Amino acid sequence: MRVFRKYRAFLIILASVGIMLVLGVGGMLFAMRSEARKHPIYAADVKPFHSLRIADRNGVLLQEVRSRDGRSAPVRLRAISPHFIHAVLAAEDRRFRSHSGVDWLAVGRAGAMNILSVGRRSGASTITLQLAKMLDPGPRTLGKKIREVKGAWRIEAGMTKDEILEQYMSRLPFGNQLFGIESASQDYFRKKASDLSLAQAALLAAIPNAPTLLNPRRNLDLVNKRRTFILDRMHSLGYISREEKELAQAERIEIHEPARPRSAPHFIERLQTDLPAPITRVTATLNARLQAAVEQQVKEVIDELKGRVVTNAAVLVLENRTGEVLAYVGSADFDDHGNEGQNDGVQALRQPGSALKPFIYGLALEKGMSPATMLDDLEVHFSTPVGDFSPQNYSRRFHGPVRLREALGNSLNVPAVRVIAELGTDAALARLRDFGFQTLDADAEHYGVGLILGDGEVTLYELTRAYMYLARGGSIIPVREVLVQATAIMAKGRQSDGEREKRMKSAPLRVSTPEAVYLITDILKDPYARTTEFGLDSVLRLPFPAAVKTGTSRNYRDNWTVGYTREYTVGVWVGNFNGVPMQQVAGVSGAGPIFRRVMMLLQGKKEPKDFERPSGLIEVEVCALSGKQKGPDCPHGVSELFLRDEVEAGAMEPCDVHRKLPVLAGNGQIAPAGARREETEYRVFEDLPPIYEFWQRETGRPVMPRELSRHAESALFEIIRPAHQSIYRRPLDLAARYQTIRFEAVGAPGSAEVVWTLNSDEIGRTRDAHFLDWPVRTGEYRLRATAPGVPASEIRFTVE
Repeated sequence: MRVFRKYRAFLIILASVGIMLVLGVGGMLFAMRSEARKHPIYAADVKPFHSLRIADRNGVLLQEVRSRDGRSAPVRLRAISPHFIHAVLAAEDRRFRSHSGVDWLAVGRAGAMNILSVGRRSGASTITLQLAKMLDPGPRTLGKKIREVKGAWRIEAGMTKDEILEQYMSRLPFGNQLFGIESASQDYFRKKASDLSLAQAALLAAIPNAPTLLNPRRNLDLVNKRRTFILDRMHSLGYISREEKELAQAERIEIHEPARPRSAPHFIERLQTDLPAPITRVTATLNARLQAAVEQQVKEVIDELKGRVVTNAAVLVLENRTGEVLAYVGSADFDDHGNEGQNDGVQALRQPGSALKPFIYGLALEKGMSPATMLDDLEVHFSTPVGDFSPQNYSRRFHGPVRLREALGNSLNVPAVRVIAELGTDAALARLRDFGFQTLDADAEHYGVGLILGDGEVTLYELTRAYMYLARGGSIIPVREVLVQATAIMAKGRQSDGEREKRMKSAPLRVSTPEAVYLITDILKDPYARTTEFGLDSVLRLPFPAAVKTGTSRNYRDNWTVGYTREYTVGVWVGNFNGVPMQQVAGVSGAGPIFRRVMMLLQGKKEPKDFERPSGLIEVEVCALSGKQKGPDCPHGVSELFLRDEVEAGAMEPCDVHRKLPVLAGNGQIAPAGARREETEYRVFEDLPPIYEFWQRETGRPVMPRELSRHAESALFEIIRPAHQSIYRRPLDLAARYQTIRFEAVGAPGSAEVVWTLNSDEIGRTRDAHFLDWPVRTGEYRLRATAPGVPASEIRFTVE
């Protein structure tokens, strides 16, 4: 009592302040409510909750969705099951019929529980408040919450309770792009909202609380837990009897798969991203008939490949003249959750394998090479930050000297690496970015020479668009997904790949010369240029002019086929979204069959036009081996394209590889000066640099005698494999007895014997073809080769 007297004055003041605050806040709220009720929101004033209808270029409905979010079908309250109405009232707002928009009892309870942290945190949102939020979406700021309270009072002032329920239940979110009870009932249960059972009604009433988490197609057990809670609440409020509750809890619920039109679901989801809310109809560039046909071809081919651990594919079809998307398939089956079918393979980042080669070869052509330039296809080692790198071809064979046309056509890896090494990785990366590969966002050192073999990640969207630029002769245009009547949508600055599109707008209108692009096209459409690796009649050979390139990433995780005619560009990716390697499925056997089928669909019975050759190119007959102007001793000639200016300026060099020499008819040795004519015959020899000697002998080609070779003075006796300071890392998954390193030397005089020593221990002797295969052992080594009459050659290497 004495304590009370001591603090009596303070307590009185505190109580007075509290009463004043309550009265003040109450008065303010009363004033706000009175003002709000002067501006009622009537049911007729509320804009209908429209679906967004997306149609193809011919008006065929592709999908019906709510702008940005999902699909809705407005419904009258009398057409909704009473079970669902009671379930919603029990779950969301049990005093809905008695409050005027704000449930002050719930507000007080929630405030006390949240302040005191008693039990679970509690909310106080009413159905009317939720409807106000639906009608005025936006970030949840304090000002927004006050506006929602005012909106709730305005709604209560203008609508009856049944009208509020009707508007609310037509807008409730049910996940899977579904809004409104009628859409949800039809999609999940194949029945009208009026026909829902008690168990079904309670389950649907559970979803809007957290529509993404409580997805009945993914988390049915979680949804059923909340359904049980709602049934208990309905029983406690007197909506249902105990027996009805128990029967509903025991009822087995079956959720149906989506039945709504779902053509091009990945494309639709992509298109929706930036559409403004008022849009109710969009005409897309897609061709629905083509889309369905492409989807079918993808499913058929993937079904055939499933035995080789292949589960998915993606396809993008573009019209070259306009840049319009005609077909967009993001996966083999959108609803295949087990194989991540909702992932969009058109936009996924994957390693492109050899599919980037044409763009870097195009740069080489601009820098002075020609399709006839001779390139080395021999084993080579490159030092990289992660160790020694030795590129291999798809066939695991090397082909000696090859023309650039053959190197690109057959997708040979060694010549490609030599080309990018000569150009420089910085220049190659810059060229790829000019073609729109902005996802290659690391520096050139990060990729190294492996960039040309696919050591980076790109999207099928980028790759197909870049090949479309080749089809257009090197000129660029943006890819279009919406036709002209939706220009206002695009005016808001839709960015297909974020910042890349902004950069594209400032990029030059042409990214390469017409001559270089045509040469790349001519190589990619030449079936004879790819015969060595792919054969003459592979799936890549079409009955009309079509440029095509494949790509296969390491360990067969991704494979690609991308190509174009004058009218269309088609890009195909095949693989697994979880990154599991396929079983020996390369671009020609995985993506290739889909590419061929789609191209045949596109062309139909039409006779496609061939690509138009620029006037700046001219045909010249060249030696099939050297790539230089064919001479009298060349056994084979081929027609090749060159820049007209260079040919007319006399810049063509005659072939200096083939030389016809007299040999003794009996043994084929070079005939001495005094040999009689009847004892001699003429034979053509190949005068190639010493690095090709082993390849020539291995393939049985006529080697120019060393003393007569034009390379004799410059030839050095040297070890060419391994490269000096090479670092080898032993593969842990391969038994040691199968691991060897080949030692090879060139330039030994005549038929001299070469002695090989490793760390001063002799390991072998060779004659004529100077190579040894050495069983791998870890350590640091000094390899030495000696031959009579020439300085010894020595290199060092390490095996880790």
